[in-house]
Amino acid sequence: MARRYSSYKSGFTLLEVILALLIASLVITLAIPSLTGVLEGSKVQNSFADFDAMVQEARSRSVEEARNYVIVWGRDKTVLLRPEDPANKKEAEGLQKWKIEKEEMLELHLPAALTAKGTTPDAIWTFWSTGVCEPAEVRYKGKEGAWSAVYDPFTIQAEVDYD
Repeated sequence: MARRYSSYKSGFTLLEVILALLIASLVITLAIPSLTGVLEGSKVQNSFADFDAMVQEARSRSVEEARNYVIVWGRDKTVLLRPEDPANKKEAEGLQKWKIEKEEMLELHLPAALTAKGTTPDAIWTFWSTGVCEPAEVRYKGKEGAWSAVYDPFTIQAEVDYD
């Protein structure tokens, strides 16, 4: 039996390649905004995780060492964890620090305290050696997003809302 040869060659035409590239670029264009939203959301969640780690450290140190610890909002836009009555210069400088950037805001609201409107310079959130703290609401706002956390004074667990 004789073989037949066809003039048809397998492969893609230029039109098919251009059409496939067009569809791929459209899909990528639609996906980029949602990917940036996911990345920004993770930055906001990381900022809460970092702050919450400082809070949990304050509680654990206060119980383990049987002395009060405080988280202090300083005038230099630094939030730091230190003992209430530091024994030396190193403790006074803080065991953990969080530098608040220009585009960030981190506010402390103590409903039980006499501070009328949010954080005042040198605001102090106290963690007592009994394992409890002042009830507090902390609000963060950055260019990626915002969160607010209400801390239970007995469990030191936060109820977090991401904006």
